[in-house]
This record gives sequence, structure tokens and C-alpha cells, in this order.
Amino acid sequence: MIKITASQYGTVAASILGFAVLTGCKKPATEIGLDFAQEDLLGLNQTDTLALTFETIREDSLETSHLSTAVLGHMEHPFFGMHQASFATQLRLSAPDIDFGTNPIVDSIYLSLNYTGDRYGLLSPQYISVEQMVDTLTLDSSYHSNQSVVTAGLNLADPNFQPVILNPSEDFYPAGDTISPEVRIFLKNEFGQSLLEAPSSVYDSNQAWREYFPGLLVAPDPNGTGQGAVGIDLTSGLSRIRMHYHNDADSSAIYDFIINGLSPRNNLFEHEWYPPFQALNEPFIDALNGSVQAGVFTGSGLKVRIQFPALADWESDLEPNRTVHKAELWLPVDPSYNNPRYPIPSQLFILSENEAGEPVSTPDQTSIGVAINGNYDVAQQAYRFNISQTFQQMLNGTYESDKLYVVSSRAGISLQGVILNGPEVELLEGDTSAWKPNARIVVTWSE
Repeated sequence: MIKITASQYGTVAASILGFAVLTGCKKPATEIGLDFAQEDLLGLNQTDTLALTFETIREDSLETSHLSTAVLGHMEHPFFGMHQASFATQLRLSAPDIDFGTNPIVDSIYLSLNYTGDRYGLLSPQYISVEQMVDTLTLDSSYHSNQSVVTAGLNLADPNFQPVILNPSEDFYPAGDTISPEVRIFLKNEFGQSLLEAPSSVYDSNQAWREYFPGLLVAPDPNGTGQGAVGIDLTSGLSRIRMHYHNDADSSAIYDFIINGLSPRNNLFEHEWYPPFQALNEPFIDALNGSVQAGVFTGSGLKVRIQFPALADWESDLEPNRTVHKAELWLPVDPSYNNPRYPIPSQLFILSENEAGEPVSTPDQTSIGVAINGNYDVAQQAYRFNISQTFQQMLNGTYESDKLYVVSSRAGISLQGVILNGPEVELLEGDTSAWKPNARIVVTWSE
């Protein structure tokens, strides 16, 4: 199974202008950006009937460390299932060598999480757990979306302040004040008191602090009430634990433990799939036939594998001197699976794999002057991809893989999906519209 990291998803995001014109039957294309005149169109051939095979593939893992944002919440997607998003992170001292004074007493302590503004599903308050990790994270290590996080087993969140509001549009009203939207999770005062009473050496440096307090796992209670998920900022320094306390000399002291770009972190996702993807809940099943429907979902969820099983036969029927001008992959979306409350991704990406099964960009993505597209075309109700160079190399037998993978952007920092029509979908009886609902590749060539 191909493993794709969130950073590799991101490298595909750079779209470039133009399209490739591919020449030659037995050698790779060397001319890029050559247009054919409008008056020559009558001399061209075109087909959209090449055989495709579609499979929905369950992602086994996704590298989600070093990302700037996280997702928090328990979301039900009507077309895909139940999805849980959580994250692990370390905290840093806002100032080392802190002296909490004589007889410090905690007044309140809470985890304040800064929103990114992203929201997924219908939002309502949820029960959120905050647990101390047993092991530390390090910035120079890689962590994955299915990572097992060992905690001390004690929920530090104060049950008297649960459930927690998850809504980037809703102000927060503590003690009659109005505060800009944030996720505020009040923690137990005894936890705060333990921080005040920790040995002073704990606060000598961030390294000493990290050894004393490895970090937090912040997660929704899957059995709790509430729905929806939100994006959380983990790098700006605006997310933190804030502790209010007093001592013999100061009646209103504050100390912050910061989450910022120097805090090791990891995003975690769990999924329970609904039909037609329900079989992927079984660990021994990792692929489903997608000839009618196929799914792409973020959060290390689902991707679509595409192959062209009859390509060699089609190539054998062409003239030796044929020229392929363009190959465009069309992935239509059934309008009934495009609910504005659960918006589909605005863009999808195409990846391939090398001989070792590792994800790689396609030639179209790495060539200057090639417009790959991949954006959702509202008028056509479809995603469109220019894969001309990739198709040419497959046709020539010089490409290292016979597989393409359709993946989503923002794969490690969102909960979003789309159901694509497969290649065998047909128009409903009596439908006279010009819309073609089936996935297909449209190849334009001359002989």
C-alpha cells in the first residue's frame, strides 16, 4: 500500500500554467506548450471510451507531524461516517526561571486554543478530554495519524465546565466578559496547583520542563454529545495553557504555557465508515470496487486508485506516427452528494508511486508550463486533470507505475470528502441532458 505524507500532499499543490502536447509513439515527449490551431481541429481524433478501473483505498497512515494546524472534534458526515480528530502537543515555558512567589495558590487554569476559522459539519458543544502524555515528542521525529499515544490515564479537564463550545463564530462569555471566539477547556485546579508546587528546577529551561511534563493529548469524547470539528492553530503562540494564581505579594498573577512552532505536535484521526465504504472498517479490507462510486476523504481517510487496463490494446490500434495532444481526466460528482453543509474539497490532486511504492508527483506536476488543474468545475460538476505527459509515458511503457491516486488537498488538517462517480455510471433513463456522469479520460490525438 502506498503511504502518503501530508507534506507530499502539499508539494502537489503548486499548479502551473499551460498544457503539454505530447509527441512520438516510442519515446517520451520533449515538446511542451505546443498548441494546435483551431482550424486543425477537424484533423484530430478524440475518445472518451478508454477503459478505467476505480478503487477506493483506505489510507493506512499519514504523516501529520510538523503541520501548522490541527483539527478537534467528533463529526458525523452523512455520506462517509463518523470521524474523530484529536492532537498531541507539547507546551513551552513563556518565561524560564519563573518564581511563583510565597504560598502560591491556583485560582483557575484552562487550555485556550486559537481557531483557524475552519469548521466541519454541524457544530455543537462537546465533551473534550485533556490527558498528560507519558512520552515526549521531538521536533526531529515524524509521527503519523494512527500513532498510539500513551497517557497517564487521568482526564485533566474540569467536568464542571463541560461540554465545551466548539464554534469559531461564537464569542466566549466568562464571568460576564466578552472574549473573541476560542476553545476554552477549564482544567482541574489541583492540576494547576501541582504545577505551582513543582520543584523550581523544572522551570530552569524548556528541556527541564519537557522532561517533567511530556505534553498533552487533546481529544473529543467519542461517547459524548455534540457534533462537528474545528481547525486549531498550533504555531502562532496564541494557543496556550493559562494559569491564574495568587501569592502573598500578588493577588492576580498569570503564567502561560505556550503552544507554538517550536512545540512538537501530531494530528490524529479515527474513522468509522458508512455504506458504501463500510467494509473498510474491517482491518483486512483495504480496497473496494469503485466502478460506480468511489470516495476521497481527508484526515488519512480515503483515496481513489485509477488504472488503465486496456492501454496496450488501444496503443496497438493506433498508427505508428500518431501524436497525442492532450489527455484529460474527468471525475464527475453526483449533485446529490454535494451538500453545502458538508462542502466538497475545492481541489483534488493526482499522485503516483515509484518502484518502492512511495508517493511521487506525476510528470505533469513537475513540468514548467503545464496547467494540471484539479479544481472543481461547478458548471461541469466535475474535477478535471490534465495528465497528458503522464498518459504519454504510460502509453510508451516508460512510466514507472500503472497506477494513479486521487487525493485531497489539506489531507492532514481537515475533515472533508467527496464521492466521485465511477466509470460505469450511466445517465438515468429519460435524461436528455448533455452532462456525462461517468468518470473518463478524454484523449485527443492525430495520426
